[in-house]
Amino acid sequence: MSSTASAPLSVAAPEAALPAISFVPLAAVRPSLDLPPVLLPRVENHSSSAGNPIEALPGVPAVVITACSKAIEIAAAPFGAISVRVTSAGFLHQLSPDSLSAPIDVSIDYPWKGDLQTQRAPITCQLNATGDVIGLT
Repeated sequence: MSSTASAPLSVAAPEAALPAISFVPLAAVRPSLDLPPVLLPRVENHSSSAGNPIEALPGVPAVVITACSKAIEIAAAPFGAISVRVTSAGFLHQLSPDSLSAPIDVSIDYPWKGDLQTQRAPITCQLNATGDVIGLT
């Protein structure tokens, strides 16, 4: 679950008269989002197993779940997250012509003194009109 930002790619044209084309990886221009505090690992020992599986409610499309899950994985990685599970918690809400809100249930496992610490919470994943995650609350 490591995210490595690579340097921008340059493709030089074979003929000197043509300009070079640069491609900037998306991760290089978009900073990771903050993880909601309720999903951060606790300092005190709150080790637990994953417990009951999160029961998904219909409503949030799989493509949105995938986008939100990837954003959460990136945000949780600096804290040592081992696994992230995300399920739909209801229907999408149109916040504006350019943004959507997706209710999701999240469960993140962190290592804790040879055991697991699981943080679970319902949160909201906000997306812009192009499907990029712009907020986790």
